[in-house]
Formats: sequence, C-alpha cells, structure tokens
Amino acid sequence: HLMSLLPEKSTDYSAGQAVECAAVVVRMLSTKLLNLVRILFFLLLGAILGRFLIDDSCNADCGDGIATAPQRHLAPRGLKIPKDDTNRRTSTTGNAKKDPPPLSRLTRPKTLDQELHMRQPLLIGVVTAQTLLSTRATAIYETWGAAAPKVLFFSSPGDSHGLPVVNLENVDDTYPPQKKVYYMLKYFYDNFLDKYNWFLRADDDVYVRVDRLTALLSKLDPLEPLYLGQPGMGKPEDRERLELLPHECYCMGGPGVVFSRGLLQLLGPHLEECLRNVVVSYNEDVEVGRCISRRVGIQCSWSYQMAKLFYMDYSKGEIFKNSNVYNHKDLPNVMSVHSFKQPSEMYRIHQFYLEQKIKDTQLILEETNKELKKWQAITKHEKAYV
Repeated sequence: HLMSLLPEKSTDYSAGQAVECAAVVVRMLSTKLLNLVRILFFLLLGAILGRFLIDDSCNADCGDGIATAPQRHLAPRGLKIPKDDTNRRTSTTGNAKKDPPPLSRLTRPKTLDQELHMRQPLLIGVVTAQTLLSTRATAIYETWGAAAPKVLFFSSPGDSHGLPVVNLENVDDTYPPQKKVYYMLKYFYDNFLDKYNWFLRADDDVYVRVDRLTALLSKLDPLEPLYLGQPGMGKPEDRERLELLPHECYCMGGPGVVFSRGLLQLLGPHLEECLRNVVVSYNEDVEVGRCISRRVGIQCSWSYQMAKLFYMDYSKGEIFKNSNVYNHKDLPNVMSVHSFKQPSEMYRIHQFYLEQKIKDTQLILEETNKELKKWQAITKHEKAYV
C-alpha cells in the first residue's frame, strides 16, 4: 500500500513524500490499536457481567455448582418478566417478603411441641408453710399432685423436704397467707406466663381432681380473662368490714381458684401496687378478688354450678365419717373438695376417688363391649383379623 503512493519509475524520494508515508503508517497503527482496545474492553465487560449473572442465579446452597433452588429467568434490560407470587407471603404494606430458606433436616424439630411452642395446660401452686411441708404438702404430692402437669409448693425460706418448693423471700408463714399468695401470683407472671394456659391457686388441705379440672379448662379459651372458682360475697356480718361494692364477688380460696393466662397477663402488672394500696381486710381471697375487680374489671364466675364443682365441705368432715359418703349426690362430679387437715384424710379421699374412677371405667367398658358385639355380628368375626 505504501509503495503504491510512490512514482512507479522513480527511485529518488523527496522529503514531502517521506512525511506523507509516515503519516499513513501512524493512522493505520492508531486504527488497529483502537480496534484492539475496543475488543479487550468488550471481553472484560462480558466476563464481569457473566460472573455477576452466575452469582445472582445460584443461591447459597449451590455447593459444587448444582443449584438446589429453582433458577430465576433473567430478562434483557428494559424487559420485565412477571414473577410467580403464588407461594409468596405479602406483608401488611403489600411488599413481597424474601423467600424462606430451604428446608433442612438439621433444623427439623423432633416434636410438635418444639415446632409450635405448645403451652402446658395447668400449673398448680400450693400455698403452704414450713411446718406443713412434711405432712399436708407431702400428702398432696403423693396423691393428686402426682397427676398434675406441674405442681409447686410456696413457703417461707427453709427446708424443701424433697418437694418442689419455691422459697419466697421476705415472706413468713403467718395465716392468712395474703402476702404469700400475691408473691406466688407474681412468680407465675414473671416465670411461667408464656409456658402455661391455666394457673391454679390451692391450699394445702384441698383435694383436686386434676383430670376433671383439665377436661373442663380444655373447653375454655385461656386467652380470655377468666377468674374461676366458688363465688363468695362474704358473710352478712362481714360485708361491712370487707367493703365490697354491690356488684363485686370474689373466688373463695379454700376449694381453689383458677386464673386464665389472659387474666394473669392483665393482673400481673398490678399485683405489687394492689398489695400496697388496695388491701382493706386480712382475707387473702377477698383482697385478690378486689384487686382483680378494681384493676382488671373481672368478677369471679357466678353460676350456681361452680359452688358444686369447687366444693366446700361445711360439715367439717362429717360426711366422710361413714359409708354414706358413697351416696352423696355432688361428690362424684366435683373438681375439688375442701378441706382435709390430716394426711390420713387426704389418703382416704384419694382412695375414694380411685374407687369412683374404677366405677366410671367399668361403665365405659360395658358400653364398649356392647358396641363390639354389634360389629362382631355384622362382620361375623369374633376378631377383626386372625
């Protein structure tokens, strides 16, 4: 190309012709160099974009390069591909949340309780004293307490006598146990509010039929503020002293008092203030009821049936002195019976209800046998499979 610029028959080159040749060479080299730079630029840009797109389409579990999650389709710039939001949850603001992480066997819960954080049905707190731990409290622990999901005994500081005892600081064993009960409820509120649905406050001389009580409570909503027990308004001669308002009633402490989780959640923040400012009388059950009424606006369950379910023995033990107890119309259906001052009395009533349980089981067995014979006649087989 350069030679074509020179005269064909001349061998002598002037200075102007040499400059012209040099300029042509420079233009050619600069064009080639510019083209090379452009090629290198686009190669580098392609490598960067390719690496970015690969990282974006492979999740953290790619491992050896095989993606375990569905790949997302990539659209050219300016072209939007609609996303499949069928399985996406949307927030309250309407923005789609990120996809949850892949399922893993390493983090898979073993039980339904672990997965759903299920609460236990009932926590029982027994109000007792150091001098009664080895007698009344032990009798409860060996009888009906053995059937309870969890039972704790609340006493002043001292020996536990092998029982699950909560020693309350700054509390003595004087009766009535007003401060002790308030502190027990505060202990429930601080430590067990998110672990149990129902809370029973019990004396150490009450017998509780745990299976029947939990069956009743399973039909109720624990998130509702429920205050359950035998309703009381005080004896006529005590009403002026108790200073209850006409619409107020409290749950009597003797046969036991049940607090729902919903009620304890509302009551908990007021317990210490109630103990300082609301208490009028020395009657612990009245004062707890007053605190619930004045601070939460809830009254004790009012139906007549509650007096039969949470049974108060006003005969002072006379009904348990002979076999007439087996003919008592209310005892077979109660949730609790109060009161049994001696361990021997607690053991006797426990035996009585075990006998009652056998009778109930026999009735169920008889009904099941009748049903079984009916289906044996239909299938014409004594046993379903032989």
